Amino acid sequence: MILILLVLFRAIIGPTVIDRLISINAITTKISAIILLLAFIRTEYGFIDIAFVFILCGFVGGLWILKVLTPDDWQLYIPGSEDPQAQQEKGVRHD
Repeated sequence: MILILLVLFRAIIGPTVIDRLISINAITTKISAIILLLAFIRTEYGFIDIAFVFILCGFVGGLWILKVLTPDDWQLYIPGSEDPQAQQEKGVRHD
């Protein structure tokens, strides 16, 4: 719990948004580990499903935050995947 508070403090004072995003992901991981430990100690394995849903929600939330922060950078670029005609129109040179 102390580590969660320290990471939360880092999320609050983080100078960049990426620092805050990493902090939120770390908090999600630590809380999921606590839920899984409770499931093991109490032998109530229904908590495992709750931990997985929590992890997935944290992952999707992180992707959403990145999508909001970088709206134009989500184009997938694979070198050599375009046809040569499109590369010539863009002025791509292969030196």
